[in-house]
Amino acid sequence: MIGGGTAHFSTCTDCGLVFLDPTPSPGSLNGFYEDVYFTQEYRVLEGFASPDPVQELALTLQYMERLADAVEEFRQPPGPVLDIGSAYGGFVMEMQTRGWDAVGVEPSGAAASFCRERLGLRVLHADIVGAELPAAAFHAVTLWDVLEHFARPAEAMRRIADLAAPGALLALTTPNAGSPAALIGRENWIGWKPPTHLCVFNFHSVRQLLEATGWRMLRAHGGGIYPGQLTVFAEKA
Repeated sequence: MIGGGTAHFSTCTDCGLVFLDPTPSPGSLNGFYEDVYFTQEYRVLEGFASPDPVQELALTLQYMERLADAVEEFRQPPGPVLDIGSAYGGFVMEMQTRGWDAVGVEPSGAAASFCRERLGLRVLHADIVGAELPAAAFHAVTLWDVLEHFARPAEAMRRIADLAAPGALLALTTPNAGSPAALIGRENWIGWKPPTHLCVFNFHSVRQLLEATGWRMLRAHGGGIYPGQLTVFAEKA
């Protein structure tokens, strides 16, 4: 648990949302992403393919191409796209090369600086709630394995809806707590990652969240880069 103490996952009996209880404080979470999450030691501990930013970026490029292809099934460039949780900038760079006006938001100062200084990308060092961005401006918004990191997902998704233009596309991936992989793997499933995974959704709970925060579901399906990954496409209602 960030900052000491213990926590466990609880399940909402209404929608099946699984959440970390108690949730770490905003200050401890910000400090963790700023000081720990992108260190080489933590990347190795978490099982990332490489603790080196350049190598990790190179290993994700093919996956970023697949995600960009999926976005372009629904929307075509040119247009402004916002990538939330940009990490080392692979998706922002991919969309930029395809003609999109791509902007990223990343809570880690080190990762955001890497994007700007090494890659020349527009990636803000901020969380999405506090980021200074224009309202109703983005034709597409993406969150690749980011939703589960939000301590207050409804607040974050309302903020994202405010930033999205009318009819904008929302595309996200997130662990599926209701997947066979989660049920079979139990505590060893990759989707359980305290203290960074705070809310783990399923098909029903993610639909409830989106419909309550200004979005209309277009498509949701399983299958992805790891067992039990959920992929969702929605548009601003």
